[in-house]
Amino acid sequence: MKTEDQLIQARQDKLKKLQLLGVSGYAPSFDKKQTVSETLEMLGRSVKTAGKIFSLRTHGNIVFADLKDETGKIQLFFKKDILGDEQFDNLDLLDIGDFVGVVGEVTKTVAGEVSIMPSDYVLLTKSLRPLPNSWYGIRDVETRFRQRYLDLLLNDDVKKRFGIRAKVVRAVRSFLDNQGFLEVETPILQHLYGGANAKPFKTYFNALDANMYLRIAPELYLKRLIAGGYDRVYEIGKVFRNEGLDRTHNPEFTMLEWYESYADYQRMMDVAEGMFKHVAKEVAGGLKIKVDKHVIDLSGQWPRIKMVDIIKDKLGLDVIEMTEAELLDYCKKKNMELLGGETKGQLIFKIFEHSIPETLVSPTWIIDYPADVSPLSKAHPDNPEWVQRFEGYIGGREICDGWSELTDPEIQRSRFNRDEKMTRIDFEEAQHADEDFLTAMEYGLPPLGGIGVGIDRLVMFFTNTWAIKEVILFPTLRPEKPINENDIYKEIPENTTIPKSTKKSKLKLTQNQALAIVNEHLKNKNLIRHCLAVEAIMGALAKHFGEGDVIWRMAGLLHDADWEETQSDPSEHTSKTIEWIKQTGENNQELIECILSHNFHHNGFRGPESKMEWSLYTCDELTGFIVAVALVRPDRKLEQVTAESVIKKFPQKAFAAPVDRDQIKMCEEKLAIKLNDFVEITLDAMKSIHDDLGL
Repeated sequence: MKTEDQLIQARQDKLKKLQLLGVSGYAPSFDKKQTVSETLEMLGRSVKTAGKIFSLRTHGNIVFADLKDETGKIQLFFKKDILGDEQFDNLDLLDIGDFVGVVGEVTKTVAGEVSIMPSDYVLLTKSLRPLPNSWYGIRDVETRFRQRYLDLLLNDDVKKRFGIRAKVVRAVRSFLDNQGFLEVETPILQHLYGGANAKPFKTYFNALDANMYLRIAPELYLKRLIAGGYDRVYEIGKVFRNEGLDRTHNPEFTMLEWYESYADYQRMMDVAEGMFKHVAKEVAGGLKIKVDKHVIDLSGQWPRIKMVDIIKDKLGLDVIEMTEAELLDYCKKKNMELLGGETKGQLIFKIFEHSIPETLVSPTWIIDYPADVSPLSKAHPDNPEWVQRFEGYIGGREICDGWSELTDPEIQRSRFNRDEKMTRIDFEEAQHADEDFLTAMEYGLPPLGGIGVGIDRLVMFFTNTWAIKEVILFPTLRPEKPINENDIYKEIPENTTIPKSTKKSKLKLTQNQALAIVNEHLKNKNLIRHCLAVEAIMGALAKHFGEGDVIWRMAGLLHDADWEETQSDPSEHTSKTIEWIKQTGENNQELIECILSHNFHHNGFRGPESKMEWSLYTCDELTGFIVAVALVRPDRKLEQVTAESVIKKFPQKAFAAPVDRDQIKMCEEKLAIKLNDFVEITLDAMKSIHDDLGL
């Protein structure tokens, strides 16, 4: 079988032959008259269309090809007696993936398939890379996200999903436009971030010699427009939050926010409910949508339930009467993640978030939130410690967040100051006083309602797709190769100020704490030895790549810490370990994501992306194979095992049959380490601690 490099070279050779024949291989244009789907309805008529070739099959003086464009696929039926010898012979210079234009009659083959019989064709673009096998499409998760163009070409369901996304956005716009809202655009680069409790991305603007932030929400600028005299405004645009990645969060995402003068949160819920129903009709053709395994009916008026009432109903807690100490004790008993310094209102919200949302399957509005978690919301007339805020839930998931907007500038200033001075460790997420926004408020804001809806989350609902990377065309991924800052800036003048790179934070988690977790939760000595082995190997691989080894070794040591406690449900494997890590105060995302990714087949987390993650994924399986080789030796000693003996056993499928050889061999593709070298690195690391391994 030819390598990819050989296949590329063969295509380049064909291109040179075409150019000698006067064909450039890259045509300037083509007068395409019909789409492929239109040609399918034009039996017996002449057509002129174009698209990409997805198959080529030669049968003597006949060549069949499949031609696809955005609208569909049709067969091409090339005949030598129609094209002539030269044109027909030049078909040998075409490849799968080439773009061609054809002119011909739409007919039916003997087999009854509607086809175009070309009387002429022209090469429009020569494809220099072979497509992945189109029969299987692209199934590798990393390839699908990094090379979305291939994903769209070969996986029709993916292309359909993004078509639905476009319909969702169009439906949202048409609904709000018909409600009298004006679509606007507000700054993405801002001097001060605000409008949500979130950690921002920070950058530097050379021309102004000033730090800037990518916006975390458009809210404060949209309210400035209300102060400027508009009654109803909305924006659909990108926002950015520097808070890591998981199945439902991407640091760059699309937000819809709208604001309406003279309205309160009850009116906002009415409009939002109408919008969701409108989108459902436009996209799904009705008011019933599938969320996970549930078929959910969006019709009727959705119930509106106070937060304190739903907590009392579901958990039996009267949070109004409970003291702050009692709430804190409850949170700790339920192993909730706490930052420290939470107020009573924040603890109530924490209890709600921890236990209630997943129970809200039917469309439900949760209303009236603690003021401590809603600094931009208007106080409830019955109790100033609570605000007129709401969240919408469907299928156990939040779909939107809104409130009656605060219009009193003095109260807003005090809320900003209170949030800014909180002594929690999430200081960067606090709302900071925006003096210009406060000035706009002092000129006067009318009674006002506002709401935020994640467009990506909305698309997830209407496609029943519960991984955000599946609904964002180009999701945020770790770079495949480390980026050398010197290469990026090498042509920038010497006097230009370049912000220094942010150094990775050190781990708070100590090795003794990690060992304590392993020894407490693993009783099987062989499993403990396995964790120690992987720790040593990860350290060796970190050294191989020139990386600091602390996080790498910690990931290896802890990756299987909850193995025994999750055997009844493999999808839970790694989740308990993450809980134990966080209980120590450690929240390093690089460590957490590395551990989660090695069980992505079961836990729903994304597959490995970084070198550290691929190292763990591949060496984890190899350790078992090496131990098996040691155990079949007469002396059962790891010291006597050689890399050659491991490689010799590797092709023998009956030996250590449960070991996934393909997973191990990914070291070559993902780590650029030959299998022999990978075995040697792994074996040497295991031998360095052979006394601990008992082999």
